[in-house]
Amino acid sequence: MQTITQGRFPRLAYIFFGGILGIFIIATGNASQAKPDISLKKLEQEITNELKIHPHKPNDSMDKPLELILESIKSFETVKDYTATLFQLERIKGKLQPEASIQLQATVGKPFFLHMKWMEPRALKGQEAMYTTTKDPSKMRVKGAGFLGAVGFITLDINDPKSVANNRHNISEAGLEMLLKTLEEGWIEEARRKATEVSISDVVHYDRSCTKLELTHPTNPDGHFLFYKNIVYFDKENKLPIRIENYSWPKDGESPPLEEAYGYKDLKLNPGLDLAVFQK
Repeated sequence: MQTITQGRFPRLAYIFFGGILGIFIIATGNASQAKPDISLKKLEQEITNELKIHPHKPNDSMDKPLELILESIKSFETVKDYTATLFQLERIKGKLQPEASIQLQATVGKPFFLHMKWMEPRALKGQEAMYTTTKDPSKMRVKGAGFLGAVGFITLDINDPKSVANNRHNISEAGLEMLLKTLEEGWIEEARRKATEVSISDVVHYDRSCTKLELTHPTNPDGHFLFYKNIVYFDKENKLPIRIENYSWPKDGESPPLEEAYGYKDLKLNPGLDLAVFQK
């Protein structure tokens, strides 16, 4: 009996992870993916060139978003690693899932290291996921919550059908660096299309003074935009986006439904992470 139990345990863990493991990037209104191999320095030059080609005009609504993301990229160039409490809220198969609270540790650049440990919801407490580009970038290491944690870490493909069927994104797309690249690429295209309404306000979020940026797409004739509205909160001190919310198109007389939201609370830059935490 003991032999049978040990033999089935890894398979049970595999099924468990395939059903609930949440991995993510923060998507924007642009339907295209960010270019993963392009450097932040290159992106900075792209935005600078774009603003020179299209100098500021009072009614050019995308100027401010481009200026904000340019400030973010410049600020992030000094970051080597960071930690945060990550909040994740996603609509899967039409249903908004419980919000997850995740302890996140990550490095910047190449090689890329990422470690996440779930604190909430209760069913996922203790679950962990790790990813690094130093080995096979198509694989991730995962550990179950509760009694399944006794199995330890197992290896899964980042695009395993059982995992991606219940999650909006895979782990290779996670982190602030990819977020900045995705926002930059998306907003340059939006500036060229001139089909975005922009609203800017000052707010406090996660006890931080922020610039709240709302980008709305009233029409979407060619299906380019993924979302009706994107809301991004930029921390005024570190210049980085610490929360993003994405809403789909509303039905007549209804509010736009939230599709996904991700936030970085208690963000600490350059804590000097020990790479041993990513080796499991």
